[in-house]
Amino acid sequence: MKKGLFLWVCFLFFISSNLFALSRKSLNERIKLAENLIDYFTSSPDRKIPAELFERADAIIFMKQYKGGFVLGGKGGNGIVIAKDRKTGEWSPPAFVANAEGSFGFQIGGQVIEAILLIMNKEGLDMLLKSRIKIGVDLSAAAGPYGREAGGKVGPGTGILIYSKAKGLYAGASIEGGVLVPDEKANEIFYGKGIKIRDILIRKKVKMPEEGKKLIEKLENYLRTEEEVIKKEKESKVKKEEGNKEEKEKNKKSKKNESDKEIIKKIIEEK
Repeated sequence: MKKGLFLWVCFLFFISSNLFALSRKSLNERIKLAENLIDYFTSSPDRKIPAELFERADAIIFMKQYKGGFVLGGKGGNGIVIAKDRKTGEWSPPAFVANAEGSFGFQIGGQVIEAILLIMNKEGLDMLLKSRIKIGVDLSAAAGPYGREAGGKVGPGTGILIYSKAKGLYAGASIEGGVLVPDEKANEIFYGKGIKIRDILIRKKVKMPEEGKKLIEKLENYLRTEEEVIKKEKESKVKKEEGNKEEKEKNKKSKKNESDKEIIKKIIEEK
């Protein structure tokens, strides 16, 4: 019992030290996490987020969450968000966000969850800009599909698609309502006093920081590569269809020639 309590206290200390120690260096670690998540969810075919869904998303959130258990659990976390300008197709500089959840139910152990959340409509982004998003309540949420062809399975009414990986032990049923909020303190530390999330994502009051360029580059490289692959696949498919069509025409002409020969042969024989 004492050992369990000691471990629980250590876990709480670990969470608090990660959640509240804000500096430009620690905030840069959030951006590096986003880079790692892009690598993780675009490198392997069995866990590849469809490029189409990245393109359709109004915003992308990269999160790290810490969850603790022992009867009464709690979750807190932080991350960044980038938004897409629909007119130019450009991604915004990263803004900082935070997550807080309360949970009641039987839970064991602690868990670190790293995730990408795709906000699939403007309403969801507007909620985050104004105050907060309560996942599953204010905006519907679903596990995102994988694979190049899976993008078409997501309907227009989808609010948030979640792609996550977890480390650690977590067991039991719990009732949770995840809340995403702007981390305005972090935004001011990174960009300057008075800078809010809307200034970063929408109003273009800040330039892309050096720390954020690699993230955008990774994302755009992936989208460009996937676009080229899809284009080549379509070209290959068209060529194959054209080849099949030519083969059918060739067979059709061959059969006609054979038929004409048979007709001529019969006419000669009758004479």
